[in-house]
Parts: sequence; C-alpha cells; structure tokens
Amino acid sequence: MFRPRLIYYSDAHHFHAKRLEPPLSRHKLNWPVDELVGTGVDLLVFGLGYGDAYFHDTKIGRIVGDEKEVWDTLIDWRIMRMVEEARRLGTDQLRAVVERGRELGLKVFPSLKLQDGAEPEAERCGWVKWKHGREVCLNEKDDRHPGFEFAYDFANNLVRQDKLAILREALEDYGVDGIELDFMFFPAYFRKSEVESNIPLMNDFVSQVRALTREVGQKQGRDIPVCARVHHRRDENLKIGLDVESWLNRKHVDLVVAQTSDTLFDTGIDVRWLSDAANSAGAAAYLRPALRVYDERSGWPVIENYRALGQTLLEQGMAGMYLGYLPWPFSETEYQILREVSHPDAHGRSSKRYLLQPREGQGTFTAPPERHLPAPLRAGKTIRLPIRVNDDLDGAREEGEMRSPQLTIRFADLCIEDRFSIRFNETDLPVADAEVTDERATRIPVSLRTDVDAPLVFAGHWFRYSLDVDLLRRGENVLEIDVTHLDSRASWERSVNGVEIRTRYKDFERPRGIEDVERVKPLSP
Repeated sequence: MFRPRLIYYSDAHHFHAKRLEPPLSRHKLNWPVDELVGTGVDLLVFGLGYGDAYFHDTKIGRIVGDEKEVWDTLIDWRIMRMVEEARRLGTDQLRAVVERGRELGLKVFPSLKLQDGAEPEAERCGWVKWKHGREVCLNEKDDRHPGFEFAYDFANNLVRQDKLAILREALEDYGVDGIELDFMFFPAYFRKSEVESNIPLMNDFVSQVRALTREVGQKQGRDIPVCARVHHRRDENLKIGLDVESWLNRKHVDLVVAQTSDTLFDTGIDVRWLSDAANSAGAAAYLRPALRVYDERSGWPVIENYRALGQTLLEQGMAGMYLGYLPWPFSETEYQILREVSHPDAHGRSSKRYLLQPREGQGTFTAPPERHLPAPLRAGKTIRLPIRVNDDLDGAREEGEMRSPQLTIRFADLCIEDRFSIRFNETDLPVADAEVTDERATRIPVSLRTDVDAPLVFAGHWFRYSLDVDLLRRGENVLEIDVTHLDSRASWERSVNGVEIRTRYKDFERPRGIEDVERVKPLSP
C-alpha cells in the first residue's frame, strides 16, 4: 500500500490560479509540482476548484466561467483566464499538474470538496444545484453556519451520483494516482434530525467510491488509493454522519487525514483513536495541524514546534503529517519544514519546543478544545498544568547526549509583589533561581479565526529555568504553582498564559560565538 511520509495540500487557487497573470506558460502551470520536488513531500493533494465550480475541463461539472461573462473581482477573473489560457496550450490545470507529477516522480491525488454552501446560480454553484435548485439542498437554516440551508442534502441520490461522476472522470480521463474525499470544506451533509439515521447511507457512498476505484484500477492494471479528510475528533465526525472507523474496518479508505478543527497549533494533540483504527485496518492515518500559535515570537509554528508534534504523532502510531497553506512562495523556513517533517524519526535528538496554548472559542462547526490556559492566579490556590513531552529522553540520557531542558513560564499582567512557589514534577524550582524578564507591552502577532481566552496585548513576565537532565519525563510532566499571596492594592487579574518546554541535545550544530540575546520586540509608542 502507498504510505506517504508527508502529504502537501494545494487548493489550486490561493497559491496558484489566483497568482497567475495571462499570458500563461507551461512553467507556471507546472509550479504546484515543481515547488515541492526535492522536499520530503511524496504526495500532492490538489484541489479541483471552488466547492462546486471547477478549474479543469470537466465534462461533468460546471467550470469557472460557464454562464458568466462579466467579472467583479480580479482574482476570479484571473482564474477564468487561467482556464482559457490552459486550453490555448492544449491542456488544463489538473492535467498539467498530474502529468508533471508523473514526469518528476510526485504522486498527485485530486481533492474533491464534497459539500458547498453556495446559493443556486451563485458564482461558485455547480450544475446540480444550478439545475435543481432547492430540491437538492438541506433547506434548513443555522444561524451559526451561513450557507447551511443551501448545502447539498446527501440523502438525495442526485447529489451522490454527481460526486461519483466527477471522480470517475478524474480516474478514467486524467489517470490520477488516487483521490481524496474532502469532507471538511463545509462539514454538513444531512438535516440535523436525520444525521444518525443517514450514517449507513454515507457509509454506502464511501463504499461506492471504493468500488469505483477498484473497477477503474482493474481496467488500468493498478491499485488506486482512496484518502478521506475528516475531523480530528471522533464524536465530531459522528455528529455529521461520518463513521470513519467503519470505513477503515471495511477497507473502503487507505489513507485518512485528521484535520484539526482548532485554530491553534497543539504539540500535545491526541488522535490515537484514529491511528489505532487505521493501523488495525492496514491503513495509514495523518494529521493536518493548525497553522497559528499564540506566541510573542511568531504567529506561525516554527521548526522546533513541528519537530515536537512529529514526536507526538510518532508515539501515537500516526503515519505522518498533512500540511498546506504554508507562507508562500516558500522560503528556506518553509523548505526546512517540508524537508524535516517527513522524517520525525531522524530528528529525535534535534531541539524541540513543546508548548501549551490558551483556550479558544467555538469553532465554525466544532466545540472549543479543552485546555488549561490561561490559568488565573488566586490566593491560596494551586495551578496544575500538565504538559506532554514525547522525546526518547532515556536513550539520550544513557548516551550522555542530553543538554539541560529549558522551562519557560509566561505570566500575563503579573504584579511583581505577588508571592508564589513553583514545582515541576514534584521538585521545587525556587523563584530566586528563575531568569526573569519582562515587557510591559507584549504583543501576540497572530490573526485568528476564533476568539482566544487570552489577550493579544498584555504586560508579560517570563520565568525561565534550566532543568536538571533527570527531571524531565517522557509523557506527562506537571507544572504546579502555589499562590500564597496577591498584593491587596492590585485588583486586576493576572494569569499564566503560556508554558514551553524546550528539549536540547548535543547534536551537530554550527559553532556559536557572540550572539544577540533573544528579545521580544516592544510595541511602538
């Protein structure tokens, strides 16, 4: 079975079609493959267009530009022109990418967005909804989810048959290496009162996809894998009618991707339910992590965060990560991520940063994740914060290759006359031993889709400890802060809103001379 180490997703427009100015060249059409060659990516998952309007010359679906002559936005005009220019070159976007992938040895799976909330005859509406209108829609309003009433009703056979026809065309006419079923673009498939009763119907749809790949595969003399992208929490899948474990048990999917519903990158995420189900069925499970961090240094995860997550997934039996939407065009930063993430086993003794993130609000379709931060300081109370580390610490200690780990605790709006004591794994860490720095106007440089239960600007204090190499554990570590006194003249709330553990080793590094001390850039007055 094809078991990629690293999957990369391109939606075909944000970092391709929308960036193309006519006249178009073959070089520009090939770019989604060319930019990944030489990295650790061995599977490109490539979007088939806006939810239900496609960018390739499909004979089944509606193509961007059909039934439209005048354009209101530059980016959509560019996509329409890309379609026309590709035809002039005797190809289309999907065919060019698939052929280039085959030429350079990168497998390409087209990704079919199974759902869309566009209104009938809207710019991104497909032919089925265009021709049948509300007959094929859920027709049920949900104030939290604009477009819910116009989403496809998967209980309607017309909808399911249209999706199967698009997939058949991609398999037969384009010879794609496999397919991805994207259940996450607009994750709602049945009326709320009918979800549970329609789970068997969705199971049958996925089985029909498998039957289709086997049929075409037998004619073409090859195996065609099926990938499904779903929620990273089991119960959230069942709430929308996706019984992922049944698909795996029946061997209807080969690769399954857990897409995080949360906004913030979590180095301690738990997706063991999916890896267990996939491994038992001989399939492979992947995680698509979030792309933002609540951190004063960067709004994006850095390589040491990805290394930490890689160890967590390796320990849980996941096959790897599924990335996408990295800052573009790629710089050396992104290329380092794409190179290293494919082999977490080779970076067991590279430095890593495990971090705790604050609570965030309700997602578009999902419940907020359970998190311990921010933790308010209350006189006479103890804050208890578990943080997981998944490095092979014992092996590094036995071979004398471990450097002192670093623990950093970030306080928000701390009053320096408050009194507290700190313990880590039941060992006292005297406050006097901490290296303390502060910045009165700390700014978290991140743009978020959901509210976060922590301020983006605050007065920050950092307490940093160099830990004994024997103190850190593989698995759960516990930080405790006993608050004994809060200054009575300070009535505002102070809290712990960040914790980081950095593991360090005697790995090969460039020599370091005099260097700048890491600092937080202050806000302009």
